[in-house]
Amino acid sequence: MTELRYPLSALFWDYARGIAGMVICFVILVTNEWQNQLAWLFVGLTVLFAIYTMTTVAKNLTRFRVTEEGIECGGFRKQAIRWADLGDLSLRYYPTSRSRKKGWMSLTLKGGSGKIQIESTLPGFSEIVARAAHAAHANKLPVDRVTADNMAAIGVAG
Repeated sequence: MTELRYPLSALFWDYARGIAGMVICFVILVTNEWQNQLAWLFVGLTVLFAIYTMTTVAKNLTRFRVTEEGIECGGFRKQAIRWADLGDLSLRYYPTSRSRKKGWMSLTLKGGSGKIQIESTLPGFSEIVARAAHAAHANKLPVDRVTADNMAAIGVAG
């Protein structure tokens, strides 16, 4: 069994963006007059940045356990998928620049009644993708072209 979690270094900029956005919007909110309609915009933005920060906290508390039988995700919401029950596998790349050289990947696994989503900032991500690809092959699941291309890009045979 392997237990993995997102390192703080991978979440640092998410925390920084969330907290900075929340503080800036809150300061603008409290220094603004309530008669101004613009104040409601900053109420909404403050709430959105707070939600973003809380999702980062949830990701920070999440633990993944990978075994020969399946994968388990523990945190606020516990999910588990047995490899034999894997029903869908999707690997997507999200570029952060026009050159498409920088970005991150997101692996989505569905099986039984569970769904687990993992980002490429998790240590051991490519090993999880390889294990999921093996399970998909064993279960005779069709893998879409985008997922197959993304697997090949990280060196995982689809």
